[in-house]
Amino acid sequence: MEQALSKMQEYNQRVKKLLPGGVHYNFNLPWEETPIHFVKAKKSRVWDMNGKEYLDLYARFGAFIVGHGNEEYNESLKETIDRVLSVSHFDLDAEALELIAQFIPSAEMIRFGLSGTEIVQNALRLARAYTGKNRFVRFIGHYHGNADNIMGGKPVNKEEPVPSDYKGDLKGTEGRAKDILENQSYLIPWNDDQVLEDLLIRKGDEIAAVIMEPVCVNGGSVMPAPEYLKKVRSLCDQYQVVLIFDEIITGFRMGIGGAQKEFGVTPDLTTLGKAIAGGGVPVSALAGKKEIMQLLVDKKVVHAGTFNGYPLGTAAVKSTLEMLSRNQGEAIVKMNKRATDIYQIMKAEADKVGLPLTIQGPCGCAAYHCTNKELENPSQYSFDIMSLDIILNTNLAKNGILVSSISRLYPNISLDQEDVDWFRSHVKQALEETKELYDEMM
Repeated sequence: MEQALSKMQEYNQRVKKLLPGGVHYNFNLPWEETPIHFVKAKKSRVWDMNGKEYLDLYARFGAFIVGHGNEEYNESLKETIDRVLSVSHFDLDAEALELIAQFIPSAEMIRFGLSGTEIVQNALRLARAYTGKNRFVRFIGHYHGNADNIMGGKPVNKEEPVPSDYKGDLKGTEGRAKDILENQSYLIPWNDDQVLEDLLIRKGDEIAAVIMEPVCVNGGSVMPAPEYLKKVRSLCDQYQVVLIFDEIITGFRMGIGGAQKEFGVTPDLTTLGKAIAGGGVPVSALAGKKEIMQLLVDKKVVHAGTFNGYPLGTAAVKSTLEMLSRNQGEAIVKMNKRATDIYQIMKAEADKVGLPLTIQGPCGCAAYHCTNKELENPSQYSFDIMSLDIILNTNLAKNGILVSSISRLYPNISLDQEDVDWFRSHVKQALEETKELYDEMM
């Protein structure tokens, strides 16, 4: 065991010499991630360099919805590699686009990209061009990529809620373009339609877009208050503001039609990513009303990118959406059933050891929190709760259960009863170890 552990540590040090921090991404968090390097995977399991087996409820930040070694998915990629690998336009483009248009209510026209960050910026560009206005509204606790103009900050003045950098911001960064936060957006609390209405009354003639996660997964998997999304839709119509739903997480995880189908609220533009292409290759998409997307047709708005709509990505989108939609979404229904079993086990075992725990949000992108009360607003996701969640996250990994950072639970369609049983047999120890630390901290 010591030799195996040394092997992993040595490899991490080798990587760290060239890769900043030894990781592929980072936020301004007051702890250091220890990477786990994996060597093989099958269905919902992965194995690290030491031969240790894990149940994968991380799924590459929720992107890998098809599960490891999915034969149908992999064969579609292999066939594409053998047939045509790198061209600008591909003979599966129409099929992939038609599937998105079939399932996503707002998708009258679609453009492909690679990352969520860039597709969000293109959505904002379209909204500005369409309305002739400059600012956009975003919400505390929501995340829309790591671009300078949309990440982090907090409002100082309720009457003029422009965001500013502040010390201790977990999504703050040095090197941000000067005044870009203050000059482009307003930042307000979510799930409070009166705050949004008051802002639009005062500033509606400046505001091009309202952008939000329809379920605030990044703020703790907080659901929208009843009728909140419908009220936001009405306000955007009233003040000629483009409503953008960031469904990069909820799209295809919260049902094949995303959150907008589930809640019956159709935005003007939708950003999609992660699970749209199964998670094996990167694809994002911007979907929206034809009259707005016409600005791209008329070349009034530029949307460029070398790998927009590349063959592997297009094939992955087609394969993924065919699997998720087949037999009236049977794969998602089964995934959610297994996920619900896992969440019920986790809650029951936490109760047994006396650890406060709540699990909330949609089955396909839920989150756990070490607190007795479900979060109703992202602002309630305090650093204290987050810290306890991270401790449980770490203990779960130590005991063979991987979850996404900041306590998110991402199942995949390959989950089976053996995975549920694995979770049952491994979660108790992780909860007991977390309870010991919880008692010390309290």
